[in-house]
Amino acid sequence: MKILGICDSQDAGAVLLATESNELTAVNEERISRVKLAGGFPLGSIKEVLRLKNTKPEEVGLVAVASHMTPSFIFRGLSLLHRKLKQENKQFSLLLSLYILYQVIAKCSILLEFIDSRLSSLIIQRKLKKIGIKADLCMVEHHHAHAFAAYVTSGMEKSLVFTIDGLGDGVSFSVNIGENGSLRRIYEGKALNDITLYYSRLTEFLGFTPIRDEGKVMGLAAYSDDQSVLNEAQKLLRSHNGRFKRRNIFYSFSKDKKIFQKLRLKPREDIAASFQTHAENTICDIVRYWVNRTGIREVALGGGFFANIKVNQRIAQMNEVSSVYVYPHMGDGGLALGAVYALSKTQPFKFKDLFLGTAYSDEQIQKILNKYGLQYKRINNIEQKIAFLLSEGKIVARFNGAMEYGPRALGNRSILAQATDPGIQEQLNKKLGRDTFMPFAPAMLIENKNDCCVGAAKASYSAVFMNISFPCTDYFKKLCPAAVHRDGTTRPQFVSMESNLGFYKILSEYNELTGIPALINTSFNIHEEPIVRTPEDAVHAFKTGNLDYLAINNFLLKGGSNEKGKA
Repeated sequence: MKILGICDSQDAGAVLLATESNELTAVNEERISRVKLAGGFPLGSIKEVLRLKNTKPEEVGLVAVASHMTPSFIFRGLSLLHRKLKQENKQFSLLLSLYILYQVIAKCSILLEFIDSRLSSLIIQRKLKKIGIKADLCMVEHHHAHAFAAYVTSGMEKSLVFTIDGLGDGVSFSVNIGENGSLRRIYEGKALNDITLYYSRLTEFLGFTPIRDEGKVMGLAAYSDDQSVLNEAQKLLRSHNGRFKRRNIFYSFSKDKKIFQKLRLKPREDIAASFQTHAENTICDIVRYWVNRTGIREVALGGGFFANIKVNQRIAQMNEVSSVYVYPHMGDGGLALGAVYALSKTQPFKFKDLFLGTAYSDEQIQKILNKYGLQYKRINNIEQKIAFLLSEGKIVARFNGAMEYGPRALGNRSILAQATDPGIQEQLNKKLGRDTFMPFAPAMLIENKNDCCVGAAKASYSAVFMNISFPCTDYFKKLCPAAVHRDGTTRPQFVSMESNLGFYKILSEYNELTGIPALINTSFNIHEEPIVRTPEDAVHAFKTGNLDYLAINNFLLKGGSNEKGKA
């Protein structure tokens, strides 16, 4: 049977699972619409996953929808209104507080949750029927989808699974035990004490876009050791007995504003540092409580909050924890996969790779390059050529094979550069239009992980997908300063022959040429655009960023030689 998974919240997307072969394909709507974190009904993603697996709509046997009532049936029915409110809504607004209150009340009322979920399912079924999908539909609770995705892809027979997310079916935090292919929830925290409002309001206050730029706050925090506003952070978020004790959302609606206004004259890196430190300490206290209470030391993490790689690092460094796994597509964009696996009752396994999206053959790419009159060369051993160009200090964009699933570029839609020159950070940020203080991450040969990173053993699997940071060794700090953040940490991608053979060849060849086992690997996109999906997207980003070379499958384009070509 083929199961279609759908997420129609923010960062919408679809996955298709063939249960007999366990073949999976997955695409998020932003990669098709080219609107970052695009939400709503993922029509483009659904059509794409069906196309990729040559599946007719009538061949879908079951549809799994992540979330009962997030978004609510009103927003599912009036998608334009939902999109407009998301664009205009602010994290300190009364409207957001009222929406969270509605979700919590509905969660506590079996009847209201049933009505909202039932109306939502009817709306979604109607949309699916328009494209020929008439399969039965099952709604999967939001945090169950987050938790199941983390548990089943962890490869752990038994694990303690934490989910932290902004808002999903009235819940913002859950603790679960995964065992024998099933999940048992042992605690859930209602969204009235929303942990992520603590961080999203901070993001907005510092001048960034909330529910998008939280990573920038985390990056900024490394630029200060000042903890002078830690007391203010502690007023906004507390924990007790494994629970968040944030003040009630309506109380904090007015009080949070006053606390933040007191900080308006403080340097924003000092504010970010104090708030980030307090978030790390609070999460670690909660994890420690539940590990001690359950005796389970293997931890799996899901939900958008765990995009915070420094929090993940702190959890991995805890003596009470023996191993940490972060689900690679931890935010709402990964919910569809969790919903599918929850219904298929898949047993825990480990991802070989995350190349689950759109791919193009050499023949297709050559036709596109010819169509736009682009100059190129076909290279038989292109990995060797890329390594040579990188050893010469060139910046190379790589487009190869199937697109990655999730927020990280893992070598198939990546921009590569030497990590030896600290000046490359400013150069790349300028070319790509990114904030100058944001660090770049390295891809490194997995056999050199202990030479470069401290404490990698507990979270090596997560580092295959670039979802955790580690303190750097002195060797790595000296060798690759461009990949070391201001706080002496790095967020590596461990690359093996099994995880990405072509990328492994590039790193190996580069290591042979230079004696350096790591390269800068940043996502192939221009600032505020999604990662590229198609050859046309790749050429656009390549030209806009004025990069040195584009390696697209087995074809090589040189920057500056294609001014007349348009894509």
